[in-house]
Amino acid sequence: MKRRMSMPGKLLWYGPSPLPGILYKLNKRGFTVLENPDETDLNDSLLGITSIVVFGHETNDAKFNQATYKQLPRFINHGILVLILANRKDRSRIHEEYLKLIDANFPWTEEVAFLNDLRQQNFDNIVEYQPTQKWSHIRIVELDHSEKLKSDERLLICRAFQNAEELHIHELQSGFTTSRVFMAYEKRRLSSTAHWTLPRLVKIGNRKVLAHEVGAMKDASPFIPFELRPNLEVYVEGFSKSVYIADFVEKSESMLVAARAGRAENAISNLFNRTLLRWRDIAWQKTKPNESLALAAERLGIISPDKIHRDYLDSEPIQNAGIDVNTLWEILKNISFEHRSAIIHGDLHGDNIRVRGDDAILIDLGEVKGTNEFGKGAPICFDVAMLEVALVFTCTDEENASQQFKQPEWEQNIRPFYDLDAILCTPDRDSAPRPDFWLFGCLQRVRAFSIYEQSDPHEYAIALVIALWRWCKFSPKSVTDKGRRVVALEIGAHIISQIEAQRKKSP
Repeated sequence: MKRRMSMPGKLLWYGPSPLPGILYKLNKRGFTVLENPDETDLNDSLLGITSIVVFGHETNDAKFNQATYKQLPRFINHGILVLILANRKDRSRIHEEYLKLIDANFPWTEEVAFLNDLRQQNFDNIVEYQPTQKWSHIRIVELDHSEKLKSDERLLICRAFQNAEELHIHELQSGFTTSRVFMAYEKRRLSSTAHWTLPRLVKIGNRKVLAHEVGAMKDASPFIPFELRPNLEVYVEGFSKSVYIADFVEKSESMLVAARAGRAENAISNLFNRTLLRWRDIAWQKTKPNESLALAAERLGIISPDKIHRDYLDSEPIQNAGIDVNTLWEILKNISFEHRSAIIHGDLHGDNIRVRGDDAILIDLGEVKGTNEFGKGAPICFDVAMLEVALVFTCTDEENASQQFKQPEWEQNIRPFYDLDAILCTPDRDSAPRPDFWLFGCLQRVRAFSIYEQSDPHEYAIALVIALWRWCKFSPKSVTDKGRRVVALEIGAHIISQIEAQRKKSP
């Protein structure tokens, strides 16, 4: 959304001086024109009050042009409108010689305006331009000892929190993405008083990735109840990164913490019965596609053998077992059956679901799959399997710190649940190695959904293999984490062998 400025502010002009008539019109409309400012003058304070940058192209000074164009990422990070004055013949040359050298994949045509000149321009339209969010200094206090904010991240956060005087941020686990997720407390000043707001969810990440997630939030809004999803408040795009602010679930805990404490069972039920209910209803209304789940996983970019991390493939247990993931994957690709398909979350795990009472509240929609861009939708069994694998195989900070590749006690607890016969039925206390183990209650709820919704006796077992091997495409966070991912790879291979044997016996 754009708003009219009360004061247009600074306009930076690179190249030959503007014509007297142009300069007169700009000054009359309130712009202070700075011609060819030195790089050392381009600090955040100046750029924070700069509205427009104009590149005049009546010069062939290549060194001058390179020096000025390299500032483009900074201008875009500050939300400054960039105008390039060049005829049509020169535009392609500028794109090749300057813009592509900065970043060949950046959407320059969306972020930079090319004009022949300013002689015939409606100056009132230029004056009215104002990015929604401009930089102003905020005191940011980082409450933990994680990686410090980079300069571009700090700048984008300052742009996003327009009314803040001070910000306290605490970094949260971000799952498998490279994005950074924070809980932020904002101190606002209204007239002579200041107050702290409720916490906000702040996410910083790759510009393209966050644009997809913001789009997914909008797509999801008609289907997920308002109070059970992230609700976007502010979205600010920079050059390579973006940031958004959404409401945070106060007085809640991560599902992983709740599960390990034995109080997540009702939230797991409500995740599928309420939070994701409308997506799942769509799957029941649609004609079921007949497709291999393995092919669907490849189509959706979830997993394929070539994406499995070499650390796990080259590990001693996998090498000793002679596991050939390509051969096993071909077995899955040759198994096709009708299954329910719709939109899925695509990345359910214990840290992007918050639990408050019995409610399961999503705080991340960055991996939504099965929308129109993918055509056939996504098998809904994938969400259930991904959540199960995440709850079982995620290491806590304490477990990561132990640096133990082999974890016999953990394996003893989880292995019985991953024999094919155990997967095909809801766990019961008589078959559980430790009925008091926290995992038992979670698996009872998860597997009840999987069995109820599957269309083929092996549907959920195959979905589990896909989720287990997807777990193995990410780099290990510790020796302990590596050990668990190797076990996930091994269990997936074992399940495939059992599925193949059973299907051969079937008439």
